[in-house]
Amino acid sequence: MDRQALAAAIEGRLPFAEKIFDDLERQTKDGEGVTRAAYSPEDQLGIDMIAAAAQDLGLEVEHDFAGNVYATLPGADRSAPAVLSGSHLDSVPKGGNYDGAAGAVAALTVLAALVDLGITPARDMRCVGLRGEESVWYGIAYIGSRLATGSLDAAEVDRLQRGDTGRSLADHMAELGIDMGAMRAGPAPSVTAANTAGFLELHIEQGPILIDRKMPVAIPTVIRGNMRFPYARCLGAYAHSAAVPRENRQDAVLATVELVRALDEFWQTLEADGNPDTVFTVGKLFTDADEHAMTKVPGECQFTINFGGTAKGVLDRARDRTEALAAEIAAHRNVTFELGECVGSDPTPIDDGLRGHLHRTAGALDIAAHDMPTVGHDASIFARAGIPSAMVLVRTQHGSHNADEAMEMDDFGLGVQVMGGAMFDIANS
Repeated sequence: MDRQALAAAIEGRLPFAEKIFDDLERQTKDGEGVTRAAYSPEDQLGIDMIAAAAQDLGLEVEHDFAGNVYATLPGADRSAPAVLSGSHLDSVPKGGNYDGAAGAVAALTVLAALVDLGITPARDMRCVGLRGEESVWYGIAYIGSRLATGSLDAAEVDRLQRGDTGRSLADHMAELGIDMGAMRAGPAPSVTAANTAGFLELHIEQGPILIDRKMPVAIPTVIRGNMRFPYARCLGAYAHSAAVPRENRQDAVLATVELVRALDEFWQTLEADGNPDTVFTVGKLFTDADEHAMTKVPGECQFTINFGGTAKGVLDRARDRTEALAAEIAAHRNVTFELGECVGSDPTPIDDGLRGHLHRTAGALDIAAHDMPTVGHDASIFARAGIPSAMVLVRTQHGSHNADEAMEMDDFGLGVQVMGGAMFDIANS
């Protein structure tokens, strides 16, 4: 089978993909955006949609101990390591419909096209719908893929708490019918380097680069790592706003703002030093709603710090600089910074062999593809588990993690064609 035949079959299956997107959006809509909390009924709905669509195609469907769903197109050699593709079904609060879901639907669309063509690959080709990629819910990212690869201790499900409910991940899992006895028994990983030949993940770009370059898809070169303080706070002293002079104040907000400004200047220094792929974000910054008032000097400010980059050394510098600046500012403003636990991940290289398959497919189909780094995705977890991994990014409008996120189905189709051709090549290599 040539790439053009598979590409045409994928294009013919775009209405199938669009219907899944539309159904998923309609049933998880939350105001203008969508909300699919990790291990929630809405997240489960996405998993169930993938399973139902796969069953309609006649694919084999199974769930692992972590609640991830797999759909398999059997290959001629069932003992050979499979080719795996997919992404996550959860979203951020009031986010976009395609962040994550596009990858799971893309993988299923490739399998649907192969079913239409009556093709049996040399080895199994599998779609996976993953859980808990977004760190907003339990404070860590990639829960489903970490559990699947054995890189997260199953006992952690009792410790991790969901930020908005205060309840454990184990509680939320149990409510969905996941067997917690099996989970706590420490099951063997479901995805390993022994049973998986490669992992390919399609994801929306989430930024403006492909729009600026007028290109529909990108093939990432590296997955950015990150350095995060997710539960930082500054403690000062509450006081009367009109009665306390500057030298007697312990203003938690001004101290925090000074830290943020200094870190922004540090970010600019990193860029000037030749690190253009480094990013810095303060996603949360707030005072205590039960204590704050317009006429009170704020005694507490909570915030987050998030550096991303493609070089581990730069992320280490960012951590050290954050801690040093916090100590300096705390001393002269007479406050205390409690940065809390520093978490994050190292930058993850993309497999050159899989990137070659993607580039050759894009070239054969005359699809322009841009090389660029990307942000953290489940692919990084599979790569760290020793599974060759690569990605395809699809152009989107209005960014991501917001209700305005948008994707053209024609662009999605081109991304799926690039990924599908590479999946088939790997399956038959």
